[in-house]
Amino acid sequence: MNRAIYITGHKNPDTDSICAAIAYAHLKQSCGIDAIACRLGELNTETEFVLNKFKAPLPKLIHSARCKLSDIDMDQAELVSPDTTIKEAWDLIIRIKNKSLFVVDEQQRLIGVVSMSSLSNVLMSDFKNIREFMMKTPLSNIQKTLNATYIVKSDLYKSSGYVHILVSGDLADCEDVFENSIVLLGNQPDIQKKAILQGASCMIVIGNPQVSEEIIDLAKERDCSILSTPYDALQAARLIYQTPSIDNVMGLDVMVFHDREFVDDVSDKMSKTRFRSYPVLDEHKRVIGAVSRFHLFNYEKKKLILLDHNERSQSINDLEMAEVLEIIDHHRIGDIETSNPINFRNQQIGSTCSIIATMYKEQGIEPTPTIAGLLCCAIISDTMNFNSPTSTALDRSIADDLAQLAGIDTDALAKEMYESVATLRFKSFGEILYNDFKEFSIEGTRLGIGQINLLDIRELEIIKKEFVNYMEKINNANQYDLLMMVFTNAEGKGSNLVFVGSKGWIIDQAFKDAQKEKMYFVENVVSRKKQLIPAISKVLKEVSL
Repeated sequence: MNRAIYITGHKNPDTDSICAAIAYAHLKQSCGIDAIACRLGELNTETEFVLNKFKAPLPKLIHSARCKLSDIDMDQAELVSPDTTIKEAWDLIIRIKNKSLFVVDEQQRLIGVVSMSSLSNVLMSDFKNIREFMMKTPLSNIQKTLNATYIVKSDLYKSSGYVHILVSGDLADCEDVFENSIVLLGNQPDIQKKAILQGASCMIVIGNPQVSEEIIDLAKERDCSILSTPYDALQAARLIYQTPSIDNVMGLDVMVFHDREFVDDVSDKMSKTRFRSYPVLDEHKRVIGAVSRFHLFNYEKKKLILLDHNERSQSINDLEMAEVLEIIDHHRIGDIETSNPINFRNQQIGSTCSIIATMYKEQGIEPTPTIAGLLCCAIISDTMNFNSPTSTALDRSIADDLAQLAGIDTDALAKEMYESVATLRFKSFGEILYNDFKEFSIEGTRLGIGQINLLDIRELEIIKKEFVNYMEKINNANQYDLLMMVFTNAEGKGSNLVFVGSKGWIIDQAFKDAQKEKMYFVENVVSRKKQLIPAISKVLKEVSL
């Protein structure tokens, strides 16, 4: 089975990350590949604005690269009702692969499990158990299993559980007591009459013979059912004990798994049990499949395409448990390793979406107006409307082409975006810090850097003291060497830096020439990728020498 490819950007996704995932998934789908756009966190305000403006779907939220049962192949579940006969269950179970039947109610919710061993055990069990099962067996089961025809059907059928097989030619002096029992016999009117008179509940006549009107009338008078079966004595004697319903023999203490459980967790639990096949339930407790050890040892890992990042700290949790097929990025080369060669596209350009737009052109596929609008917005966002030092002439050219396809004006769109989202109003401290947040490890120093665009510096002045206290708490919990928040002027003039941590001196040293007095404003510094990280890296390398 070909599984879908999950396309995702980094944690704490920004507009470039989200729009790139949506657009690249669309491109893959246009090429006949099953691809799903994903995200690793909640959307920031800007991204919400962009998706709402172009009425784009929200990417699927995923948290881990670990496979769940719903992600792997399973056997089809064989579902049966509790009134299924032992014969029906046996005939079915010998034909199927997993040798287990799941007994369900009308809503397909699990009641019990029937295995080949449980059926074999009952067919080979002692008479006492068989008799108990036969006492609870409805007449309809007997009629169905023996392919019989009703000659007389009594509504007062009741069984003692005893079955008498009377097929010998000389039974005139038979001393058996037939009270509420099942009698299996041939075309023997004297024995038929004796069985009815002694209170038999059901008489099964083998070979489909004619039954006399006298016997029929007597059976009706004594509430004795008569069935006629085409089977011979040996066949009927063998089948009669396969007529009980499987609710008598099904296992009730059943280990079940849910489709949202992780495969490795299921494997651990399964290793402590001995069963061959296990039911898998959905969120409504309905049986949707059967899983065995084979499935857990041979499943395909999740297939991922990573966009706008190539560092483990920024990527999906448990990345090592997935198969990375591609990486498309515009940042420095990080530390993600793969077991096989992959397509790795890393380009010095202002936005991942600029690369994705180029790939559309290379494939000869024109983006839809919605996709073009998303790509254009992401480029504007990541290049700060082409004012960022990361911006290139190619970004501008690509954005102009996309704007034409989407029927939008880039300058008007940029102004609308910034006026709508470049504000701290109505945002919690968590939403501010994690609006666009990434972790880095440089020269043994662990960094956390968040970034947000801001039009009015007075909004920062109001909250700065309390926000620093919040950052201290976050830093104590995560043990960063340096935690920094970058409030970038939406017009690209520079950024205000707020930072805490034992290595705060790095910022003083890295930006001593660019720093202005008010609110630690660093002029013309707007890019985390091209200005902040390189400056921090330079200081740390100099210190380590």
